[in-house]
Amino acid sequence: MFEDALRFPFAGDDSARSLLIGGVLVLLSPFVLPLLPLFGYYLRVVKAGIDGDETPPVFGEWVELSVDGLKAVVVSFVYFLVPLVFTLIGGIVIGVGAILAQERAVAGVATGIGVVGALFVFASLVTVLLATYVFPAALANMARSGDIADAFALSDVFGVAFSVEYLVAGLLGIAAVVLIGIMNTVLTVFTLGLFLLLAVFVQFYAQAVFFYLFGRGYANARGLQAK
Repeated sequence: MFEDALRFPFAGDDSARSLLIGGVLVLLSPFVLPLLPLFGYYLRVVKAGIDGDETPPVFGEWVELSVDGLKAVVVSFVYFLVPLVFTLIGGIVIGVGAILAQERAVAGVATGIGVVGALFVFASLVTVLLATYVFPAALANMARSGDIADAFALSDVFGVAFSVEYLVAGLLGIAAVVLIGIMNTVLTVFTLGLFLLLAVFVQFYAQAVFFYLFGRGYANARGLQAK
């Protein structure tokens, strides 16, 4: 499965075009709107992983692709909302504690507030890790049916997310991203920074591998047969 995932973005006659477009969209993603077709493509990659496709999807049907991407962005926002809230509360509480710490009369209270803030920050770290792990399962559940409501069918999503098959796929996905990142860093150093120009394309490739693996993990966890 791991080797198949690494080869997946390069398979097919349109792979070079898809990698080129994907890299450009990653480059333009700070402008927000390019995120829609980019996330829509990632959703199609997850679906390809579920179906066991050997070739990656192509960029096309841009309106439908962007609508799918908007769905994925909404799902992402909802799943990462709790970590975001914990982070904001933790930052505010720590800030208040830092201000009060300047006053000797309430130094003890400030220390207590700082501890509470630190607990919120810790909670944000735990929940962001959990959301990062569960989010692809939610995407996969939505990709399979095409219905955004299925991304919030928590019994299905968590049932898949805490299966051995999905865990293995997740670990392979993380390993792939780390491995690709290390290779990108080494090549950048040895080419005196020139390879950095290709960083956005490498990032897109890594994300395609990542989401494909999670799609395969979802399929294995649900006992789905490749089409």
